[in-house]
Amino acid sequence: MKILAVDASTAACSAAVYAHGEVVERLTVASRKHIELLKPMVLEVMAGSELDFKDLDGLAFAVGPGSFAGLRIACGFIQGLGAGLDLPIAPISTLAALAYSVLEEHPEAKVMPMLDAKMNEVYWAIYALDEDKQLINIAEDQVNTLAEIYALFAESSEPVLGIGDGWTLDSEAVEKLNATMIVDRHYPRAGDIALLAKRDLDKGLGLYADQVSPVYLRHNIALTIEEQQALRAAKAEAEESL
Repeated sequence: MKILAVDASTAACSAAVYAHGEVVERLTVASRKHIELLKPMVLEVMAGSELDFKDLDGLAFAVGPGSFAGLRIACGFIQGLGAGLDLPIAPISTLAALAYSVLEEHPEAKVMPMLDAKMNEVYWAIYALDEDKQLINIAEDQVNTLAEIYALFAESSEPVLGIGDGWTLDSEAVEKLNATMIVDRHYPRAGDIALLAKRDLDKGLGLYADQVSPVYLRHNIALTIEEQQALRAAKAEAEESL
């Protein structure tokens, strides 16, 4: 299985190729420059893996939650490639990718990724590994204020590992949620998205270009003119790569 994965859901932009059990990955933190960075990164990891686009078996991207503009850029790019190559696509939760990077090293833990959703809210979930070391969702991806999350877990003392910038919004969050912070990682990575996508693509669960769209968790998210242009540009960039 050979998979190309991309992520533009946060301030980081990353691309990765999974092939023959190995991952070639590039990541750059450069907020608002995803549309400029994504295609060169993809070409770089494809060259690093010594693959042509026609060699790929599937595609993957961080479907959300995250930056609305970034999600649309990544989705548009993968849609362009998927349509051109007629390949299955695995949409992977941004929060799942964050959690998976921790669970690889702490397989017995419960991980609570939390990202700043602006508007005094955070995107969050809780993930763990089952007996077969497969990622499972204990608390689904959702958006809440920290006060609402504190109320949900007021009676719970079960420890979690925390990751993501949402934890920095309140200095009391770690204590109130009985968390131990993972401080050496801040962003989801395309390499983890590719690894999670392999499971779904192996099972034949991939979707096609006209079936995928970003997951925002908030309703009534309209595209600005600038974002519509970015989405069209991302698709065009992908088509030019072929």
